[in-house]
Amino acid sequence: MATNRDDPKTLTSLFEERVRAAPENTALEFEEELLAYGELNRKANKLAHHLRDNCGIRPDDRVAILVRHPPDMIVAMLAALKAGGAYVPLDPDNPPGVTQRIIEDVAPAAMVIESSTAAGAVFFGGELFVLDVMGPGLATPESDPAPVATPTDLAYVMYTSGTTGAPKGIAVEHRSIVNTLTWRNAYYGFGPDDVTLAMPRPSFDSAVADTFCALTSGARLLLPRRDRITDRSYLTGLMEHRGVSHFLITPALYRRLLGGMAAQRLKSLRSVTIAGEWFTTKVSQEHFLRLPDVLLFNEYGPAENAVCSTVHALAATDESVLIGKPIDNTEAFVLDEDGAPVAPGGIGELHLAGVGLARGYLGNPELTAERFFTPATAPAAGKRLYRTGDIVRRFEGGDLQFVERRDGQVKIRGRRVELGHVAQVLSKEDGVRHVHLLSRDTDAGTPLLIAFVEGPAAHDVDRLRAFAQENLPGYMVPSAVIPVDSLPLTAHGKVDEVALGVRYEESVGRTGPGPEPATRVEAVVLEIWQKLFAPHRIDLDDDFFDLGGDSLSVMDLVAGVEERLGVQLDNSAVYTDRTIRSLARTIENRHSDKAGTS
Repeated sequence: MATNRDDPKTLTSLFEERVRAAPENTALEFEEELLAYGELNRKANKLAHHLRDNCGIRPDDRVAILVRHPPDMIVAMLAALKAGGAYVPLDPDNPPGVTQRIIEDVAPAAMVIESSTAAGAVFFGGELFVLDVMGPGLATPESDPAPVATPTDLAYVMYTSGTTGAPKGIAVEHRSIVNTLTWRNAYYGFGPDDVTLAMPRPSFDSAVADTFCALTSGARLLLPRRDRITDRSYLTGLMEHRGVSHFLITPALYRRLLGGMAAQRLKSLRSVTIAGEWFTTKVSQEHFLRLPDVLLFNEYGPAENAVCSTVHALAATDESVLIGKPIDNTEAFVLDEDGAPVAPGGIGELHLAGVGLARGYLGNPELTAERFFTPATAPAAGKRLYRTGDIVRRFEGGDLQFVERRDGQVKIRGRRVELGHVAQVLSKEDGVRHVHLLSRDTDAGTPLLIAFVEGPAAHDVDRLRAFAQENLPGYMVPSAVIPVDSLPLTAHGKVDEVALGVRYEESVGRTGPGPEPATRVEAVVLEIWQKLFAPHRIDLDDDFFDLGGDSLSVMDLVAGVEERLGVQLDNSAVYTDRTIRSLARTIENRHSDKAGTS
């Protein structure tokens, strides 16, 4: 089904159409809280009138949102759009330094927070609305505000890692995201009978498509607790008991979830979409082994092209993972270094064109001009292109296959991380002369970031870690900080990354005898840790998170304990018992309790 590239609709008008069609249908579900389309619309309208009439929000004005409660986050997003402005989702779990840089960059006309996130608003001096405190007293109308935003006005601004140490705000217009939503709703056949489990965080670009496909198709959006988004038993329980029919997920998280999924328990699940990073056929093969009748799709697309650019329906027999063909009103050009199209079977850099392209980077015309351009020569003469930085292979039938990134960028938990961004932030600490970042693949599937630091402060590793945690989102904090007297250089004067790799291998090794587990449980837990953190030498009293553990490796650990020892741990146990000795005692106690009650 082709979409109209001149569609006059906006995100707001698409949502309001669904409200008028079925106001009593459930729009949002969060734990015991149900919100119908009509009630969600009324809540958003009241705040929208306040933002427009009291805060002066007009088209292209930005409204920053820093809210933890999932339904209130949706209300605030809709209110910003209905007022005529663009919403900017902020992550409440980001350290204050990150939030401050984004607020300074986006210059919002207003900010919506809740009392629990008030500390994040200390950097903002404009119009502030505290949703859980001021919301109940709003006396504004419940009716839809008169529409003022047009398809060419901003709908949202999404922030990603930048190479200069400052985050990049990707400014997306209504017409661009409406094209993606209209295509997705038709392609997947979303409708009022669907229940979408909202896996991506609102500050992640995939959440735009995930959230608004549900709210513009009449589906129910099931909102999980954010603190349990990597809890396998919790998520599969939601799928089983709440009638989930579809969800979008990163491959790293899906690979971990699959171990707890079974077709006989997930009767309502009809399709899964993987997006956010590259993966292998092992994931799709495992999917079809466990869920043979559930469709599986791979979506590819940078935030600069309204979330989704290409799609491919995966099969159990696929020999490779393709990113597929462009969606409606999107063109893909695979060009060599001279700007000429590559022949079928050849590889080149992917360039995108079409209605989905973002306006550019907010307040950064130089970067916008570098990444968005209009060539004068064939095959894309006169078309506005986005240079993705992704190297792909083009096949005869038009399918595309991701090969590698051109620049120093990696994907961690589905989010783009510029290694230069992390290095620039760490370099701002006093006593740091230079920082170089390496990314190391792991068996767990989540890359480790290794920071090599030169300067007087390099040996104060605890101080540097604390600085990173204060100024970077958690997924960007390096797993290891390694001091060096000077960075090694190649004969061409470039940083010698091979030598740094050897330095890293040496730094994670230790002298002396290896750990001697006192019990079988300690031995099993040690084996699991060794697999997660190879090539680190692990001691029984090492801290799981100091070694580089994160929420995804917690999932791997919990799954390994259940598989090897038959004990089901809550994810929270790993955060409390952070060493092998401590965790082993907890497992042994659980096992004893289980045996005593059997």
